[in-house]
Amino acid sequence: MNTPLLRVMPGAVILHHRGQLLLGLLSGSMASTTITEADLALLARFLRPQDPRAIMQQLAGMAPPAAREALARRLAGWHQRGILVNASQADADSSADSSPASPVRVDDCQHVGAVPPGLALRLGRNFLVQIDADGFLVQRGDGKSLLLDHELVTLLVGFFDGRQPERHFLHGRPGTDPTRLRRAAGWLVEQKLLFPITDETSARRVQLSEVPRQQAVGKRWCDIEADGRIPIYFTPHMENHFPLALGMIFSAIRAFRGGALLERYLPVPITYLEPAAFLEGPYRKFGRGIWLFSNYMWSDQLNLEVSRRVKQDDPGNICIHGGPSTPNYEQACRDWMARHDSVDIAVHGEGEVTTTQVLAAIERDEKGDLVFDKALAEVEGITYRPPGSKELMRTPPRLRMAQPDVVPSPYAEGVFDVYEGRVEAAIVETNRGCPFKCTFCDWGSATNQKITKFELDRVYAEIEWIGRRRVGVLWIADANFGMLKRDLEIAERIVAVKRQFGYPREVVVNYTKNANERLAEIIKVFSDGGIISQGIISIQTSDEQTLEIIDRKNIKTEKYDELIDVFSNLGLPLSTDLMIGLPGITPAAFDRDLQRYIDADVAVKAYPTQLLPNSPMAHPAYIEKYRIRADDEGYLVSCSSYSAEELQQMKWIYHVHTAADGYSALRYVMRFLQWEHDIPAMRLLHDLADQVQTEPDRYPAMTWVLRFFNTEKCMPGGWRRFYDEIAQFLAARYGLQRDSALDTVLTVNELVMPDEARDYPLGRELRHDFVSYFRTHNRLGVTDIKALSSYGPGRFTVSDPNNIRLTDIEHQQYDNHQYFWELNSAVCRPQSIADAGIDSGNDTAEVGQRAAG
Repeated sequence: MNTPLLRVMPGAVILHHRGQLLLGLLSGSMASTTITEADLALLARFLRPQDPRAIMQQLAGMAPPAAREALARRLAGWHQRGILVNASQADADSSADSSPASPVRVDDCQHVGAVPPGLALRLGRNFLVQIDADGFLVQRGDGKSLLLDHELVTLLVGFFDGRQPERHFLHGRPGTDPTRLRRAAGWLVEQKLLFPITDETSARRVQLSEVPRQQAVGKRWCDIEADGRIPIYFTPHMENHFPLALGMIFSAIRAFRGGALLERYLPVPITYLEPAAFLEGPYRKFGRGIWLFSNYMWSDQLNLEVSRRVKQDDPGNICIHGGPSTPNYEQACRDWMARHDSVDIAVHGEGEVTTTQVLAAIERDEKGDLVFDKALAEVEGITYRPPGSKELMRTPPRLRMAQPDVVPSPYAEGVFDVYEGRVEAAIVETNRGCPFKCTFCDWGSATNQKITKFELDRVYAEIEWIGRRRVGVLWIADANFGMLKRDLEIAERIVAVKRQFGYPREVVVNYTKNANERLAEIIKVFSDGGIISQGIISIQTSDEQTLEIIDRKNIKTEKYDELIDVFSNLGLPLSTDLMIGLPGITPAAFDRDLQRYIDADVAVKAYPTQLLPNSPMAHPAYIEKYRIRADDEGYLVSCSSYSAEELQQMKWIYHVHTAADGYSALRYVMRFLQWEHDIPAMRLLHDLADQVQTEPDRYPAMTWVLRFFNTEKCMPGGWRRFYDEIAQFLAARYGLQRDSALDTVLTVNELVMPDEARDYPLGRELRHDFVSYFRTHNRLGVTDIKALSSYGPGRFTVSDPNNIRLTDIEHQQYDNHQYFWELNSAVCRPQSIADAGIDSGNDTAEVGQRAAG
């Protein structure tokens, strides 16, 4: 049987991803294979059809048997995975008859200055090598392709992990001239295929991903000794913020009846430790005690695991769990405690007063055991396991505190002075309560609607403490910040503190549901003060049926439309929150929500619907009525209005929307097609989504962007190929030709995509004045469309004052509600960017990146 001729599969590309070289297809339609630099020499032999036996014969006298066997296995594996494909003799004859192009070789690059020793180099974010019959094609940021031979491309890809030239794969090989390689590397830098790793570029990633450790001021847990009192352990689940809920309980314990609990208990100073370190550190030092856990959807599993390990080590420990994810509904709580037998006491509702009363009812007997006395049955708002009984005891519910200030501030009381860790954020409450009763949320139902306020002096003191401690992010834990008149005063105080201390740099809030002009004033105060923040329309959906089902009819959607105009006129950043999979929603209704905010040019962040344990949606009767099914983490899978398959469709189209509109990859193309060709944006997105699912390899760059861009934040091979494929798709699907108007739009969309291979600011003369065109039409209610082709020439300029092209996007801000990607231009969406938060030595970094005019 004849051995087939083999060649590298058509369309094969080499990418780099997190320190690995990958060989596969740009579309991702086949699994990628990890390769090494040494593999390139082998791949180069199969650029054109080749008999693998001939390769093995050539190596017969050059390599030992073990090496030849390894090579044979490598080739067989590549063939099996589709990297090498069968080629006919006709293919081989045709390939032999064609005139090969001349690739650039290392020797062709010797006219360029050598890269200095010790300078580390890296591949660009948009790195891609396409394997061609004549060599290895790489594309520069300007769209120009360069054909490299296998030695030069081996030199290029060898810097995938940020090496210095003297640590390169090729360096030190017999007969290799280091200066020759460094000159070739210099040429690759000149072509912007390699980039020096300088102090500036590395510092930009460090400053956004690393946070200085807080230094303890006072006695830490390791500075105090066991003194016979019962230790109380507080268990933060994350290092990056001061745990306000636990801190409030710490303050309440110290203040209870003038410090009466301190005679019996030793509250162990709060700090963050990994669970193993916590058990081997404070626990081993102080021994059996009381463990306090504050459960949220993001912390409950970790808390329950620590609780389990604590009880496993010593069943005499008492574990008390509270917080929003500790079930309140009676049967749900019983089921939960049955599944988690490490939970001794569940606290429902506000925990400060309840916890102090629970502690007052626990004693240590003569054997050293911790026991409940009869007073525990008198503590309102708990479910607990009575000693010696398999039955759970539930007490009557507790009324909320009329005045939350009765609990001293943990900031003012020094509770967090000894907290050690890399702290990004601090949480402040200015009020408690919510007047709304949305069924998906446990806030309104848990607080019985009434709002109680903390005294302003306390709030101001906490904000100043946070500024003095140089904490970057202030998280305001109110349900509806901006609802009260005094919220504007609080915003002004935050800015004043930032001016004084340089911190906080970012404010994260839950803005009021019934949006108002006060909210716009607050955002303007933050933006003018150099603080990252933005208006967030928490609409969740505008679908009338769904609003009725989730008990949200009292929140007027028309108010949001008014607010959009206010924010637009002021040039302030605005986004909206939607939820994917609310009971009552359908795929068509979700499409209408997305289309509504495309028309308004408001960025959308959408979140999957989760069944919170204490929300009205989690009530058994509600679940039954709307046939709700959820997964093990509580996320809705289906309900009466949509199937599991339809939910996945909604998630997929939102994913496509995020790349196209959120990150602006098609922001201008979508609107042009909608305004001039009556192709609604959501129709375009569905057509694109269908295309990449049914024929992923027809438009590989388009497939990459829609499938992978949201997580990878790059476009392998550069953006030119993507927009060329978009033009091809529009011609094939809608019959639209790339005339001067469409070409202008595609050029604009390409220019606003960051590319580190370009120098900014960057201007381009266009055949039509796109800025005037966009400003004229990008408003709600515009029906008189003037064709772009009727506009005369115009210049379009983009800049990158905040160095987005070099920034680690994932670490740019604590609460990533904004999409930091599109470059600054006269038509970009307003963005709020802190003057010190992501600046890299550019003194002109804009605070509030806004559309000019």
